[in-house]
Amino acid sequence: MAIGTNGLIYNYPETGGTWREWNGQLRPLALGGSRDGLLYAERGGRVGAGRRGRVSALTWTLNSDVTDLAGDSSGNQSYAIAGGRVSRLLESGQVADICPDVHAVGVAVAQGQVWLSDSQRLYVSTDGGCTGAAGAPEHIGRLSGRDDRLFAVDQAGDVFRRLKDGSWQKLPRPKKFRADRMPQDRPVTDVAVTSTAAWVLDDEKTVFVLSESE
Repeated sequence: MAIGTNGLIYNYPETGGTWREWNGQLRPLALGGSRDGLLYAERGGRVGAGRRGRVSALTWTLNSDVTDLAGDSSGNQSYAIAGGRVSRLLESGQVADICPDVHAVGVAVAQGQVWLSDSQRLYVSTDGGCTGAAGAPEHIGRLSGRDDRLFAVDQAGDVFRRLKDGSWQKLPRPKKFRADRMPQDRPVTDVAVTSTAAWVLDDEKTVFVLSESE
């Protein structure tokens, strides 16, 4: 799912399909999704969940506005960033801080691990805190993952994918075509992963299906 320029939530379409409003009333600050449903954040650090176009009562409250949400594909693990602090959202309605020494800007759950970025380095959450991710690209601003797929966007606008062998692959930037102009490679500002594709947003707020070719 994605937040439109009008602030409403839209379903990612199948390739070649049409974007459709989801719910039609919520105007969240951040979204996170799984196969089980979605998480959404409202102002004041309030986070709730939704399924099939309906939302439940707001379940969690953090200390400031939420800037990122992420969860695993099953919906068993959910995380939020508020004021740079990463918290796990517990079923009881409580929150538990993780990696308190990292002022995070991005979080993702993929490849059996929780990944964090502080805009300079990439980290992996461990029982004892956070460990720097060896060999990862630097200056990562956005993360997205699902199952065994993990993507990152750096501050220069390039997209990277972590391969199963632990190495990182830089992917081509989206190419934009306009009448009477040469095609242009556009910098990326955000990335999202669904069960069928990876999507990127360029600096002109155009959405592309990301090429994951080797």
